[in-house]
Amino acid sequence: MPGNDNLYHKIEDGFDFVVSHFQEPTFPRRIMTKGLGYQVEVFNKQEAMEYFKKSKYQDCRINAYPSFTNYHGINLTPISFLMVDLDLKDFGTTKLLERALNKTKEKIGKQEKEGSIGGNPTVLWTGNGYHIYQPVSGLILEEYETFFEFTKYLDKDLTSLFIQFAEEYFTDYTADRLHHPTVKSCLVRIPGSLNSKFIAKEWQDGEIKIIQRWDGIRPSIQPLIRDFRRWLIQKRIDDVEELKKQEKKHARFHMVIASRSQKSQQQNQTNQIKWIENGILEKALADHRKYVIWRILSPYLLNVRKLPKEESYLIMKSWLDRCNKLERLTFSAKAKIREGLGGAGKGYYPISLEKLKEENKALYDIVTSRYSNKQD
Repeated sequence: MPGNDNLYHKIEDGFDFVVSHFQEPTFPRRIMTKGLGYQVEVFNKQEAMEYFKKSKYQDCRINAYPSFTNYHGINLTPISFLMVDLDLKDFGTTKLLERALNKTKEKIGKQEKEGSIGGNPTVLWTGNGYHIYQPVSGLILEEYETFFEFTKYLDKDLTSLFIQFAEEYFTDYTADRLHHPTVKSCLVRIPGSLNSKFIAKEWQDGEIKIIQRWDGIRPSIQPLIRDFRRWLIQKRIDDVEELKKQEKKHARFHMVIASRSQKSQQQNQTNQIKWIENGILEKALADHRKYVIWRILSPYLLNVRKLPKEESYLIMKSWLDRCNKLERLTFSAKAKIREGLGGAGKGYYPISLEKLKEENKALYDIVTSRYSNKQD
């Protein structure tokens, strides 16, 4: 890659700029690159830059929130950073995307307008849309009785939920529908680095560029607190309604399952792949969960075991629930399973064990260790 030294210093400047948005302590913090494919914890800038360099500066990201966010399930992270992702695919034309950007900036920035915070955010061009980063002066909402009551039934901390609420609120629900940032997955791109999706396209520039710099001021989130509480109440209502629907579906589904013949049960057993059954499904994983749903379980359950989508969904949901108890998920289980089933519906098969060794050595080691112990 030509101009590597210049690129290194450019990305180093971009790193310093992005980190200036974060509250102390800066480290330890998690980063991610195309070369890694997953988050790793780093303890200083030099360590992060080495990972970026190894990845040829592609898809360099850092978490806006520190590694240590909770203690025994109790949230210790105040709301300090808000993020909005506006993706061109959700608007169709550049003109509509620009209009959405201007509306979002206006809603964040007009302090005299009710429900705005008077912010002046950073705006990055990512190659296929805009990222908007707004540092804020926030709170740990769990410390307040009016919000603590919600923790009894929520599956995420209130800081993560506020980040998601703010993105929906500032964009009037036009932000990337697949973007659900939490304190563990609020990954921001490094200016000067490259978006790997676009660097191979001569007609499109893959460099992450600064369009607007924040003013160094952290506005209060107080103007949004009342709307956030209303959002939580509505979320609770929606979750209860969804649970009722799922319970009805599950009841009908189990009636169908109970009526299956012994012959179909035996056929299902013969279609099992032992390393997937023993190495993955029998035990929870603390990492690689999204990869497993996409590359292994969705195509395996649908196209190898030939299970209906409803049953495949329940098996993966149960497995992810166990994984969540081991290490909290950083994504929506429902959305990820539906996405996996949608892709597997095209008929492709799960990755082979040999190919897994090449593509994801860390997961391969875990799976083969479990499978070998089971065989012994």
